[in-house]
Amino acid sequence: MTPETLLEVRNLTKHFPLKSPGWGKPAPLLRAVEDVSFSINKGDTFGLVGESGSGKSTVARLILRAYELTSGTVNFRRADGSVTDISRLDDRALRPIRAEMQMIFQDPYSSLNPRMTLRDLIGEPMLVHGHRKAEIDDRVAELLGLVGLRPEFAGRYPHAFSGGQRQRIGIARALALNPSFIAADEAVSALDVSVAAQNINLLQDLQERFGITYLFITHDLGMVEHISNKLAVMYLGRIVEMGDTATLLSRPRHPYTEALLRAVPQPDPRGRAARRRPPLAGEVPSAVTPPSGCAFHPRCPYATPDCARVLPELRLLGGVQVRCHRAEDLALEGVHG
Repeated sequence: MTPETLLEVRNLTKHFPLKSPGWGKPAPLLRAVEDVSFSINKGDTFGLVGESGSGKSTVARLILRAYELTSGTVNFRRADGSVTDISRLDDRALRPIRAEMQMIFQDPYSSLNPRMTLRDLIGEPMLVHGHRKAEIDDRVAELLGLVGLRPEFAGRYPHAFSGGQRQRIGIARALALNPSFIAADEAVSALDVSVAAQNINLLQDLQERFGITYLFITHDLGMVEHISNKLAVMYLGRIVEMGDTATLLSRPRHPYTEALLRAVPQPDPRGRAARRRPPLAGEVPSAVTPPSGCAFHPRCPYATPDCARVLPELRLLGGVQVRCHRAEDLALEGVHG
């Protein structure tokens, strides 16, 4: 890890064993994440994009050790400057590190206990880590102000607030222990566009003020373009393209990234040449029985027989890393132009 790196993930893999079909047959495996590697610098936002079932949320839960890793390492630079591989730590050793790594969940309704007041919801992490009640009350009032809510709301319950306000409560809870890293898992996808934009602006303001590093997970390339420095696109558990956000989105090298970009609404559809290209057909295959070779080949309009036989490596091309046998040819043909 370089001195600027806060988080380094190497060869992250997660297989979930499923119920055995019986008759002495082995239990099948759901291959949720396969050999994922990336790093995030301090104060940056790393975007992770893909359809439902691509494995992006599982990556976040593996990093925060909500799931146990099948294999791989997660190196995290702590507040004191030391680097720790947290992938194999037990619960006792993880406890102090969890204060520095937090998560904002997708659903602002189900992620907040309806029987708890805002004071208890936001203060719970501090209570778990041994803070005094008076200290907690002052901190809750401060956090509510930081996310644009009135401190006197601390005695109210979640049902009294809108979806956008509830997500701000979730943000306040994530900030309670002054983390250096926050994973935001589809943190604005359940909100309408204007409210989502306000909460994105809030996250950016908090990042600038406190130097927070984000892993921002979404299916919306239009949204991630405005918040992330680097971007990785996932398909069926693997990263298929990764690089600087502006470079990657201005000239995508993987057909799947191109398809996701075509799905972003445009103010002038007539001016978008990509509308004339072959559409993306079908659905994400099963992670229990993934396709051979490149997992995207059954849906790819540019696939060749080699795509079905050989898994492409992630290689550097045009300033981004891409996992595609035909990436260079397609770029030369102007398919992504």
